[in-house]
Amino acid sequence: MNIATYDKSDILKAFQKLNITTGDSVFLSTSLGMLGRPKTKNKNLLLTSSNWILESLIELIGKKGNIFVPTYSYSFGKKRKVFHIKSTDSTTGYFSNFFLKKKNIIRSHDPMVSIAGYGPDARNILLKISNSSFGYNCAFERFLKLKKLKCCHIGLGINWMPFIHYLEWKNNVPFRFKKILSGYIIKERGKKRKIKTKWIYHARYLRKETHTDGYKIGKLALKNKLYNYCKIANSIIYVINYKGFFRFAKKITKKNKWLTVVGPALQQKIMKVETDARIDSENSKTINKLLDNAKTDISFNQL
Repeated sequence: MNIATYDKSDILKAFQKLNITTGDSVFLSTSLGMLGRPKTKNKNLLLTSSNWILESLIELIGKKGNIFVPTYSYSFGKKRKVFHIKSTDSTTGYFSNFFLKKKNIIRSHDPMVSIAGYGPDARNILLKISNSSFGYNCAFERFLKLKKLKCCHIGLGINWMPFIHYLEWKNNVPFRFKKILSGYIIKERGKKRKIKTKWIYHARYLRKETHTDGYKIGKLALKNKLYNYCKIANSIIYVINYKGFFRFAKKITKKNKWLTVVGPALQQKIMKVETDARIDSENSKTINKLLDNAKTDISFNQL
């Protein structure tokens, strides 16, 4: 395959064709290597590409717009179980870590699926969330309140939904279960604080059938003309309204709760036995208590 080239003007024109404009909020997900080769003498091609994308977005959305980027780290699922809001690296690609290093960036304190944001609404969306990645008052729920939030996928095709696991939580899908994770969250604002805490995550039963697959819903959304898209170099940029996409996905997954995974559907008792992922009654009580507390007072509100 020939590697196509592009420059900043190509990115800017693509965003304009996709109707990204003043006051928009953009949830940006990227796979820069799929784009092609940036026309530059700079040896750091990923840095150049990242600068062009960010500068183009900021130019178009203006001071009233926002940019959100997934900076997932899954820290409480690792051996060390420490999430440093400021310095823990993201696992979601080069651009996410590039974005984290910029000035005036707000990052949520979710030790599993944190999100970073830039703009006037970033603090209201990302700070003082509850202690559940996908439960009451999580960032994905708050996104539904933004009037002009668009999901923008660069180099990822149509198989990526930032809210896919929030949707699964809301649908109470049979292939996931609520799991308590414990660890430390480190916050630095003047004084460094290390807070031991419990966090609720929506874990999947470890079967090949439960691997995430967003392509099926993405294909249906494309068929229903929910996506705008524009070719650039070797890839395509897709843009879709967050709230509209969520409503569409929620409606079609009510009929088939296995639509967001590889499948086929399995009996829950099979998944539990083969993965040893059962939740005992004591654990369930703790989870329910934490979820109830999230609606009133959580220690994270201090973060």
